[in-house]
Amino acid sequence: MNKKTKTTSFGSVVRQSHNSEKFYNSKLFSDFKISENIEFIESEIDEDKLDKIYCKSSENMDEIPDNSIHLMITSPPYNVGKEYDEDLTLDEYLKLLQRVFKSCHEKLVTGGRACINIANIGRKPYIILV
Repeated sequence: MNKKTKTTSFGSVVRQSHNSEKFYNSKLFSDFKISENIEFIESEIDEDKLDKIYCKSSENMDEIPDNSIHLMITSPPYNVGKEYDEDLTLDEYLKLLQRVFKSCHEKLVTGGRACINIANIGRKPYIILV
């Protein structure tokens, strides 16, 4: 039996049949309109492309069809002098991240999730990447 839950002031443990209406009716979403006509797009990945590791930049992932990935997890280069870094200027680095994230976004199915690990490496001054 699925227990129906709703948004509470301190979260919710169970997610089956969860009613998020209170959350989406909050001020946070007052100007946000959810499209009624969202088309779910999912492309199949060829069997020979599965279960492989590609040691290359995610700027170009031609091996993977667009709209085929449900969850993407990445830890982009931090541009801090590692052997694989290219000692980029801040502008060059931000452009690299834009290219990588654009490419990753193209691979996600409709509603796919992207998890990006960006560590605070404790260097100062701390530069906010906005």
